[in-house]
Amino acid sequence: MTRSTPSTSSFRGLIETLFPNQRVSSIQAYDEDPHPHYLLRLSGGTELVLKTSTPHPETVLYYERHSLEVEAHVLSLLEPSEIWCIPKLIQCEVSPSSPTITCLLRYKCKGVPLSEIQESLTTDDLRRIDRQLGIAVDQIGQHTATKFGSVHDICVGGGERTWKRAFLNLLESLLWNAENMFISLPYFEIRHQASRLSAVFDEVTEPRLILYNISRSSHLVIDPKTKDVSGVIDFTAATWGDVLMTDIFENPSSDILKGYGSDPTREGSAPIRLLFYSCYRNILKIVKQYYRNQSHEEELRVRKALMANLASIAAFNP
Repeated sequence: MTRSTPSTSSFRGLIETLFPNQRVSSIQAYDEDPHPHYLLRLSGGTELVLKTSTPHPETVLYYERHSLEVEAHVLSLLEPSEIWCIPKLIQCEVSPSSPTITCLLRYKCKGVPLSEIQESLTTDDLRRIDRQLGIAVDQIGQHTATKFGSVHDICVGGGERTWKRAFLNLLESLLWNAENMFISLPYFEIRHQASRLSAVFDEVTEPRLILYNISRSSHLVIDPKTKDVSGVIDFTAATWGDVLMTDIFENPSSDILKGYGSDPTREGSAPIRLLFYSCYRNILKIVKQYYRNQSHEEELRVRKALMANLASIAAFNP
């Protein structure tokens, strides 16, 4: 199974076992990193999404190494809550024909990525989508754990007792990825400021489930008829931590806060924590460009944003 030349026979055994009265009528491959990602249409009209382990493990960041298992766990965890925008998992297993390949199969969310129709949406449409995003983040965040850290770490019995330790681990892991690729970043300043102000993360005392890139337009599915959010499809960044790390809280609109039900961005140390989370996301964008050999057109803008983050953090005196 390759991204460029998928064949029906590659999927037939798995699909026919689960859907004995249907056959795979078409396969569409997506350019989705880091995992090959396919849309399968069955003869009965059912549409499925299949993801498999990457054939290029050198492009995978530390936190993405178990992302298919993480997605399966999160989908299973959220299913009883019946959150309207969470896709339904069908199966996640190691392929019998290739023990190094993990396959995840789920139902397709009805609609198209926000990135494809955003320019055609009205102001009212976008405001409604913001409210729905706030609602989704609130509902997802109602799920809590006993420890902080990546979903995979908690699943295997790891994790941290404090969000301070867990976030510093996440940040350090990302910096290791950058150093391994010899990416030029202000490593000393980032580590110095994170250590100097680490106490601000102690205000977070309850590990809540977060998808910190939930609002990325290519991973947010919109029903083209109703213009409502019909699916959230990126679970690689699922973490037990501070809900403020979710990207909707970086310059949130009033509709996002209305949907969420409160404004957590002004409480206690929230403003400085938000700067650190923005710093983390900007570093992540830069690192992904190098690991995935992506276009560097946005790199200058992202680096400017990162330096602005660090300048604001450095000016903060607790």
